[in-house]
Amino acid sequence: MKKRRTRRSAIEGNLALTIGTFDGVHIGHQYLLDVTKSIADDRGIESAAYTYEVPPRRYLVDSGPPLIVDPEEKFNLLRDHVDRVIVGNFLEVRNYSPRHYVEEILVDWLNVDAVIVGNEWRFGQNRSGSPSDLKELSEGRFTVHPQDQVKKRDRPVSSTWIRQSIVEGKVELATDLLGRYPSYSGKVVRGDEIGRDIGFPTANIQIDSRVALPKKGNYAGFLDLEGERMGAAIHVGDRPTFGVSQDHQIEVHLINYDGNLYGQQLETSIVKYLGRTRKYEEKKELRRAIGNYVKEAKEALKEVSAVN
Repeated sequence: MKKRRTRRSAIEGNLALTIGTFDGVHIGHQYLLDVTKSIADDRGIESAAYTYEVPPRRYLVDSGPPLIVDPEEKFNLLRDHVDRVIVGNFLEVRNYSPRHYVEEILVDWLNVDAVIVGNEWRFGQNRSGSPSDLKELSEGRFTVHPQDQVKKRDRPVSSTWIRQSIVEGKVELATDLLGRYPSYSGKVVRGDEIGRDIGFPTANIQIDSRVALPKKGNYAGFLDLEGERMGAAIHVGDRPTFGVSQDHQIEVHLINYDGNLYGQQLETSIVKYLGRTRKYEEKKELRRAIGNYVKEAKEALKEVSAVN
């Protein structure tokens, strides 16, 4: 078969490659990535993950499913497991037949030596290709290693399940499925300083609007600041006492910290849901309630530290 010309430059050296959307880089994804790394090490070649910036459906409709992590965080998490991350263009390949996909992407461009995918993985136009098709189309040029889905609580781990857990405030479940605490990163933006006015200064972290925020309410969590993990009381959602609407922000009160964080890029993790936010008639009532909530966050984080 005559190879189609492409604008891409071929990747130098053979690759052990895993392919997927990898939204959240959960424990199922991590298993695929670690198998890929193991095969690469055994063969003395590089390991890589091939992915898209966002799930394919988000390219095809106006919104699509919300993300568990923003694209840059996803790439960073993938790099923790494999040597390189390769970002493809879904719109360019969406109409490729399975054979065209194999010839142009896997053989001509990526020069794969091994491909590691989940048994449920599909590729090519209308998701018409399966791992068994991939093995047939490889024609001995690379090996194919389908993997069973990782299960928790007797069901396959999936990004959909994790996304649902996060928006329902089921933090412990999401943590179990992710293999880490759900986290959010963004730039600290200037707010109206209501928290500082009542004695609890907060950092307002602007979150990528495509990312699924957790259920509205109060949480215990951590914030990474200059390499140090600090305890935090976190608020998600509007501030009903003041009639203030939050635009995809997370409000973080760092426990025992009163520095200026404006403009910094920070990452915060949520550990435990502490309850919904109420409307208070007076500031002193709100101040008392926030003080109690900060104490509750401290106690929750002590329990987590004791377990870890």
